Amino acid sequence: MTNLILRFRDKFGDLWWWSMLLFLAARSGDLIQAFIGLWLVPKYVPQEELGAALPLLQAGSVFGLPLAILVVPFSRWLTIYAANGEKGKVKRLLSIAFCGTALTFILAALASRFILPALFERLSVADGSLGLLIVCAGLLVPFSGVFNNALQGLRRYGAMAVCHAISTPFRLVVMLVAMPFRALSGYILGQMAAPAMTVAVSCISLRKELGRDVKSAPLGRADVKAMAAYTLPIGIYVALGTLLGAWQILLFRQRLPEIESAAYYIISRLGEITAYAALAISAVVFPMAVEASQKGQGEGSLLAKVLLGSYAAGLAVTLVLAVSGRWFLGLVPLWRDYIPYSGLLVLNALRMAICAANGTFYTCQTAAGRFKFLLYWVPLTLVENGALVVLTGYGAFRGILPDAAVDWMASLDAGRLSFFIWWLSGCAAVQACAVAIHVFAMRKSSKSRLSRKSR
Repeated sequence: MTNLILRFRDKFGDLWWWSMLLFLAARSGDLIQAFIGLWLVPKYVPQEELGAALPLLQAGSVFGLPLAILVVPFSRWLTIYAANGEKGKVKRLLSIAFCGTALTFILAALASRFILPALFERLSVADGSLGLLIVCAGLLVPFSGVFNNALQGLRRYGAMAVCHAISTPFRLVVMLVAMPFRALSGYILGQMAAPAMTVAVSCISLRKELGRDVKSAPLGRADVKAMAAYTLPIGIYVALGTLLGAWQILLFRQRLPEIESAAYYIISRLGEITAYAALAISAVVFPMAVEASQKGQGEGSLLAKVLLGSYAAGLAVTLVLAVSGRWFLGLVPLWRDYIPYSGLLVLNALRMAICAANGTFYTCQTAAGRFKFLLYWVPLTLVENGALVVLTGYGAFRGILPDAAVDWMASLDAGRLSFFIWWLSGCAAVQACAVAIHVFAMRKSSKSRLSRKSR
């Protein structure tokens, strides 16, 4: 039996073998995840507050932004150190992460006292215990990412599979206990449960690799300089993407009617299924892309395989939702209010499939330390979010812009869920086209280099 499994692994290759195992491990919790997102949360969170659930999570990501930027170089150098057998430096990076998390928590807790009251007022939700929970949730996600990256770098894919398999059931237990007392607080606690479990399982697994026998080794000055140079461009984009992403989700709550912001919560929970395969592929391909760049190998072929696998899986799920989405929304009384949005469900699912595939390209490029793609990603990100802000808040430009321009913006009636989804889908498609051109150029350049070497 063992020989048969090994033969299958050799046939598939490490990329698809471990992607498949991580995908299956993560998908073992899909039914639970669907139960949580599509039944448990709508059952306890009233419709008038349901649209606030996603903006509250995005607020947490803003408070965790300094830590998320700190994680940026860690993810790459953890892989490099692990591949080189420098476990002492891996241990030092994890120690720095602990200290960075503690400092970030203190700063975020102080900042939250000034920022969150205004946010709660804009979202029309009561404060209660939400403030501290949002800060903790915002920090736990990037903090768990450090440990996940350590498992990636050390190729502990089995431990990663265990994390995927048990974190969702643990999240369900926490939410079942907490949500009856206060729905939104229980929801945030549930978001904290999964990364907390990841940290716990990772620590247990890493003890075998980084126990007392491994001494923490200082980082070289050259490594620190290289990390700083690597962090600057990608850190700017992470900060920009996080802040604009939070603003975008806030617009769904602020600029749309309550029924439509609630509908977006439901269709986005269903649509995220199209991203599952791409997320599993990204988890496996990151260390491979790091090693390929270290060895001076081209990534064009690897990128093409990754994008093809991501699109094939995402589009297949989108097709299923296109056929059964309206029927599915009619299955449960809690969802029937959102049947009129079944068409947008399919469009949004397609958008999320495209974004997930673009995300695998982002993973490969950042792993290799290539940042030319930011030259078009940053402007596209600014246009995508800036247009929604301007077109849904056109009243603020009365007296600043010509009346004809303001009247034209008003005629678009952009404060509709359909406009939001169509606009964001179009932006995702443009980004996908830019990625395709970039990958084609990379493959052409790689073939030219090989041709010159052969001569």
